[in-house]
Amino acid sequence: MRINKQANEFSSIPFHVLVFMSWRNLSTKKLRSFLTILGVIIGIGAIFFLLSLGLGLQNLVTKEVVGNTSIRSVDVSSPNSKIIKLDSDNVEKIANLPQVDKAGASYSFASSIAYDKSEVDAVAYGINKDYQDLSNFQVAKGRLLSADEGDGVFVNTSLLSAIGVSDQGKIIDKQIDIKIPLQETRDGKGGELNQKFKVVGVINSGSGSEIFIPARLLDQAGAVQYTQVKLLAKDGSNVDDIRKQIESMGFETSSPADTIDEINQMFKYFNIILVGFGAIGMIVAVLGMFNTLTISLLERTREIGLMLALGARRKDMRILFILESVLLSLIGSILGILMASIAGTTVNIAMNSVAKGRGVTEKFNLFSAPLWLIGSLVLFMVFVGIIVVLLPARRAEKINPIDALRRE
Repeated sequence: MRINKQANEFSSIPFHVLVFMSWRNLSTKKLRSFLTILGVIIGIGAIFFLLSLGLGLQNLVTKEVVGNTSIRSVDVSSPNSKIIKLDSDNVEKIANLPQVDKAGASYSFASSIAYDKSEVDAVAYGINKDYQDLSNFQVAKGRLLSADEGDGVFVNTSLLSAIGVSDQGKIIDKQIDIKIPLQETRDGKGGELNQKFKVVGVINSGSGSEIFIPARLLDQAGAVQYTQVKLLAKDGSNVDDIRKQIESMGFETSSPADTIDEINQMFKYFNIILVGFGAIGMIVAVLGMFNTLTISLLERTREIGLMLALGARRKDMRILFILESVLLSLIGSILGILMASIAGTTVNIAMNSVAKGRGVTEKFNLFSAPLWLIGSLVLFMVFVGIIVVLLPARRAEKINPIDALRRE
């Protein structure tokens, strides 16, 4: 009783002294501390490596599917209906919606293309300048259509393959014959657009033979219904409202945001599976940390009793063990993330080198490590360390100094 009364008269141990004592205790048992930290390195490193892989693949898939398309863009198409048509009047209504910044329309028709001695079937698109600007075409040779284009057209690489042209540069400024049958025209009689065009450009696309001509020419030929409208919202927050307004008119809409949501949903489950694999190493690390702190408590029972007898508060003993656990967690998680980052960067460099050797010039990252992931994992491991040490810390706090000093 006398010892406890005297202990209560002393002030608590300064925090920086507790930090120093925690570091000293870990340094004393170097091998044990090293093995515990190694377990944390493996556990956190595995989770970080696998999550970085998942995020990297998610970014690659999103970029491949969505490309450079803005999330502010919306595609409008007409349902299979004879009543609701995407004609010039409806296109004008859509373009004049207050939240719409820009809108462009396109026709699409089956066509016949003749060049030299080759004749192939292709899809002919009649596009205006705004539609072209919103489509993110990748030019391989030449140029796209100008605002006042006369008889110029651009084609895709698949069409060149179909007509037997291997050198993209040779088709530029060459004449091709295009025949586009129009089953429905404004006068109700049907018709045909049949004339020579000059190829002004080639775009990278392998989705079938395609050719792009000025929409104005199809307007003049009497084409009635557009196939698609592309529009750009003034702000990303306007997209849902715009889609509701257009769908209330009877048309169908789609947006890159739909694709992104689907990709994110798919990779959410994929990342959970990856974390599950990494969690196996984490469980081993947690058990190792608990074992280390429990053994440390048993070995230092007499030392803890002596500090209590000399005036240390019981709360100081709890904080001391928590600090040791936090240090183990911090060192292990930081080193684990560092080593996993080095491994991921090495794989990225190697994969880009292999891809470059096979003709792929655009760089990509198979592993992605955003700052929020790094911070979240470090905080998570510190939190886990605090949970793990609660039992040993509580036992240290309740040690009776008299009984502890009697121990051999």
